[in-house]
Amino acid sequence: MTSLRAAFWSIVGMSVLVFSVPAWASNDSPTDLLRGAINRARAVLENPTHQGKEHYQQRIAKVKETLISLFDSEEIAKRTLGIYWKDRTEAERKEFVQIFTALVEKTYANSLDRYRKDFEVLFDQERIEGDFAEVDSRIVDPVLQKTFSLNYHLHRLKDKWLVYDVVIENVSLVRNYRNQFHRILGKKSYADLVASIRTKIQQLDTAPQTGTGL
Repeated sequence: MTSLRAAFWSIVGMSVLVFSVPAWASNDSPTDLLRGAINRARAVLENPTHQGKEHYQQRIAKVKETLISLFDSEEIAKRTLGIYWKDRTEAERKEFVQIFTALVEKTYANSLDRYRKDFEVLFDQERIEGDFAEVDSRIVDPVLQKTFSLNYHLHRLKDKWLVYDVVIENVSLVRNYRNQFHRILGKKSYADLVASIRTKIQQLDTAPQTGTGL
């Protein structure tokens, strides 16, 4: 299963590495935007000049530069806090968006080194209802002949399509983090949650590892 997990985390890493509010002001469909972004990121990862550990930071930076931001980081952070978001001050909200974004980026950045160019990304179906959309995709590992699902949830904000959740094999990125954060907040203070996230970020800085747990 090593190869399948590598495919999973590398594409997930590519998908969630670029948390930022701005995105395209475009008439392209949500599927077109996602497909174009992933194709550009794959081109960077497969470029021989970006290979090797010595080019790790350059490779990560180039992927972030190449992928025009697709994600509504504030909306995602808000959804992970859930009922606790309304109790936060404006300063606390800005801080939380910043540290949550850093947590997700650092969590998944290391997975890009597991990328293999024979992984195939297929887009299956797009559903749009008003200002909300879902895009179903699959990642295919031709070596293992196995497939897993990666579904994007988007909303339209000022004529821009932005991702506010990614569902990986029926596991929601937002729900996964929200469950972790709510467990902490059910026993400790908001300040303790922030401290836990900052500690995790420091750990990822010194010893990157794949996973989403605090």
